[in-house]
Amino acid sequence: MSVAVKPIDDATDDRIACYNRKNYDFGSLKARSMAWFIQVAIRRDMDVCVNGGLDFDNPLVKFQGHKEIYDKLDALETLIRARHIIDEEGLETIGLTLYNFPTLSHFYVDPVKQAFVREATIRELLDKADHLKRLVLDSRLAAYVPKHDFEGENSERDKIAFVNQMTLSTLEKEAGVEQDEIRKEKLLLVDMAAPVTVLKQQFLKLLDRESRLKQGAYDDWEEYGILPYLDMRRWIARNQRKVKAKTRVELIYARRLQGYGPKKFEETTIPHIEKLMDQKGPVFRGLLAEGSDEFRDTIAWTQGEAPEANAGVAEETLKRWIPKSYPYNFPDLERTARTFPKSREKLRQMIDLLKIDTQKRSLLGRIRNMEHKDDGTGQLRAMEELLGKNAYVYPVTDPDEDDVTPKPSSKAALNIDDLIADAEDLEAERARH
Repeated sequence: MSVAVKPIDDATDDRIACYNRKNYDFGSLKARSMAWFIQVAIRRDMDVCVNGGLDFDNPLVKFQGHKEIYDKLDALETLIRARHIIDEEGLETIGLTLYNFPTLSHFYVDPVKQAFVREATIRELLDKADHLKRLVLDSRLAAYVPKHDFEGENSERDKIAFVNQMTLSTLEKEAGVEQDEIRKEKLLLVDMAAPVTVLKQQFLKLLDRESRLKQGAYDDWEEYGILPYLDMRRWIARNQRKVKAKTRVELIYARRLQGYGPKKFEETTIPHIEKLMDQKGPVFRGLLAEGSDEFRDTIAWTQGEAPEANAGVAEETLKRWIPKSYPYNFPDLERTARTFPKSREKLRQMIDLLKIDTQKRSLLGRIRNMEHKDDGTGQLRAMEELLGKNAYVYPVTDPDEDDVTPKPSSKAALNIDDLIADAEDLEAERARH
């Protein structure tokens, strides 16, 4: 016979008192965007481990790192209860790093600028063109495209002309692409000579969710107790306890209990959490954008390319929000070695060499010596300086030599896909010999 567990009804109870909103002190932080992004990412990855139904025997799941988080859930919960705001120093005490979390691992490997409004690159335009061709020729639309008796380039162009009055969004819908898979980016044609007032009016009409694009609503998130509720909800689920609604509200809205009841809690805290935890949604993407900007500003300041006004944010970011081994992502490298046993020896050698470098040079020293990631224009200018103007013709090859095409290098971003490809090439070479 099971005994009913009495709900916790005292906000000062030691089991839940740590989730009082006043313990989550974001007001003292300077790098607020990075801090919020990291807190949300950590809790999101923890929730995926608990609720995502992951197959931990699946090599892909092992490679992503969720198993390591799952194994450390108790230690992570204890750390959150003690520190509330989690940073690199805190994770170090339980044998983890910010790199261990899949969402953050991807962020640090390639912290590209998250620009919502920008001009498309040539690569993106070509990708869109290829995507369009596949939609027309390989989707259900092909059944409606006029048949031709001839083949070749003209035939393909004529078939695509069948949909030339559609927008790409409309085309994806007509081709049968699922609503949640339709690309959110839109290619916009802008007449820069048009009046600004008209441009603004027409641009806003194109935004499907303009009211939800507000970024960095940090005061609201603190006011509505986003993080304490997330942490308490996870503790309740894992420990199979109950906490009375009034008590939860008292913890989250300790200062304004009279104005906030359970109904207000359901109208504010819960919707904010749902938006923040949606990785594809505009709120999370907005936070990612602002966190990325702070991260890039920190790197620029460290390398002497940003004003001293950024010093406070940069110093805090270096201390708390950047992995101690940056730019070397050891957890991903270790998982790569385990996932590809035949490549283990070569990858282990690489890991050992990189660890020696982290022992020799401080985080500040490693960042200061990182090469810059460059865009195509910068690479062309660099080649002109090296070889003389008009001497750079792509690709640069010599029929008697190996391919010597210049490739942009960056010590900042260790691309795991490249490492795996290199390891597999080595395996194939060994097999041939």
